[in-house]
Amino acid sequence: MNNVSVTRPYRKRRQYTPEFKARLVAESQRPGTSVSRIALDNDLNTNLLRRWINESKEMDQGSSPAFVPIRLPATVGNATQPASKTRTIRIEIPRAGGPVVVEWPADQAQQCAAFLRELLP
Repeated sequence: MNNVSVTRPYRKRRQYTPEFKARLVAESQRPGTSVSRIALDNDLNTNLLRRWINESKEMDQGSSPAFVPIRLPATVGNATQPASKTRTIRIEIPRAGGPVVVEWPADQAQQCAAFLRELLP
């Protein structure tokens, strides 16, 4: 009996451009579209396309700005006159576990801005 060994030819890992990935992810977001069908039509494994979809969602969630500038009310009257103690700055920052609410005296607006810069790197 002959000793025969069969080796498979080396198959180089395919690489896909970001544009190609983005196009397929966008196609998969259309209503009534089958992710499996898109994958098969493009000679892909369905799990690979699902990974691209999940990565796209993660990138979208991380793209919100870390610091959003706010407009403070203009000073009324003399600039040396203290602001009313009853006026406050109120900021609600939506988060997954519920909003973060910051209330700060309006006469300390600069300290509030510094605090927010530290809080939201």
